[in-house]
Amino acid sequence: MLTPFKADRQHLMKVTVCLRPFRPAGPRLELERFGEKAVVHNYGHGGSGWSLSWGCAEDAVSLARSTGESEFAVIGAGVIGLTTALRLVESGAKVTIYAQEFPSETRSARATGVWSPSSRIALADHVDSGFTAQWEKWARHSYGAHRSLIGTLGDPVEYLPSYEISEPDRPRPPRASRRFMHLDRLVRDMEPAWSTFTAEEGILPGRQGNVGQGMVFNVASYADRLTRQFLMRGGKMVRRAFSDRAAMLDLPEKTIVNCMGYGAKSIWGDETLDPVRGQISWLVPQSDARYSMFYDGVFAVGRRDGVVLQYVGPNEDFGYGVTDESVDSAETERVLETMQRLFAT
Repeated sequence: MLTPFKADRQHLMKVTVCLRPFRPAGPRLELERFGEKAVVHNYGHGGSGWSLSWGCAEDAVSLARSTGESEFAVIGAGVIGLTTALRLVESGAKVTIYAQEFPSETRSARATGVWSPSSRIALADHVDSGFTAQWEKWARHSYGAHRSLIGTLGDPVEYLPSYEISEPDRPRPPRASRRFMHLDRLVRDMEPAWSTFTAEEGILPGRQGNVGQGMVFNVASYADRLTRQFLMRGGKMVRRAFSDRAAMLDLPEKTIVNCMGYGAKSIWGDETLDPVRGQISWLVPQSDARYSMFYDGVFAVGRRDGVVLQYVGPNEDFGYGVTDESVDSAETERVLETMQRLFAT
């Protein structure tokens, strides 16, 4: 039988909220000219930033290198900024990251931390004809990069047993009002296979569902690893806020890589960029409960840096367009109660 998560106020260490940057047409990866300056945009990954980071970084680096410059500014120190800057410096470039928030302070640090390459990635009626193939390229490249870190110092990436609890008597939730793309099936061949389990097997008495091995990112150690590798290869990191686009274009580097995430809405005037609110209740790390679980709309992940509890709502409309980053105490009570109910004997 699984060791239950200690899901109560005594084990709650913090609650965080972040706004994921969603674009209906999918992530923006393109080069834009402003006089003698070139700006490479790499933002708008919805809930898939950690998952797709390496594949998108490769495309961003190709665009940046096409300008012929050897010195680059990267704006933003979240996972997209870090991976892009690291790939650039590995190509022999001189790279400076400019960011108001350093890695542990960014919205990326508040991510669920699981392989979810098509989470809020795009709307089916807004993408162009080549998007699906492009997404698959990003996902396959990124999965290989993540997998190469299995077993490395700090365990930035690992596989955990993952369980989805079936609820056959519960009515189907309403469909989302938007046609979000679900593309995970295209890359399932890369992942360990899943199977079913019955109530009689004793994994969870009286419960049945699906079980497999899920890829998990230990975000704190992963971000630390990316930062250290970038700095060891000669990269620089400067804390700086930008009031507007003009201030950013005034940087000395002629090619700027914009990895601002949701911040691109105000600075770059991208009105297609929508927030998707997500709240995580963090329990203290529990070394005897190292698995992930989905039950009754709540996703729980026993990461090394804490147990992540997140209510994902009845469908993907949940949190869409919400700009409020304040903590909802009722949502925290809901995830705690749901985990307590799941493990009640």
